[in-house]
Amino acid sequence: MRILGSAILIKWWDGPPVLVIVPSERAIQLRTERASGYPVIQVPRGPIEARTLEEKEKQFLVARGMPSSLVKSGRVLAISQEVANRFEGEREAMAKLAKRLGLTKRDLMRLTNAKYELNRFRPVTYGERKAAQGLRALLGCELPKKPGRPGRVEMQDHSEIRKDADQLRQEGKNTDQIVRTLSQRYSLSYSYTKRILEDRSTAAQSTH
Repeated sequence: MRILGSAILIKWWDGPPVLVIVPSERAIQLRTERASGYPVIQVPRGPIEARTLEEKEKQFLVARGMPSSLVKSGRVLAISQEVANRFEGEREAMAKLAKRLGLTKRDLMRLTNAKYELNRFRPVTYGERKAAQGLRALLGCELPKKPGRPGRVEMQDHSEIRKDADQLRQEGKNTDQIVRTLSQRYSLSYSYTKRILEDRSTAAQSTH
């Protein structure tokens, strides 16, 4: 089944986030009045391994305040542990830096939500376009041409990726599993991650 829309990671509960496919042509309700806590939203980059929800997971989300109609729509998916770990790691790192800048976790969540809603906003009048432009400049929020497009890493990061690959290889993972794991860990495309690992193999062969 193919579902069109933009992907976001979201949570307002203790536990891993879920992937929600948000349609671009209309707004959807993500929370009911029963939901408590501030939502944490992140727009993922690169490939995301996801699967359909199990029945107990659906019940958990509905109990936490996610609309049952959304859960049943097929737009909510469970994610891999690798993605969940990356989500939590980035969230904690951002919270620490925000604290140094005098921002609370609540402030950070409100800014994240505001930027997400601003990217979804479609101005109609000239005044709205100017206002949106000003807010984007204030929030440092650029409207992406291709939401969710995989990123790139600096050359000095390649050695860290290859070190992680060696560790995964020692754990018994095959090449495909290693590439998939690292592409999610570093928010990179599968082909780009594979090329980083192959570049070292090529270099090693040329020295013999």
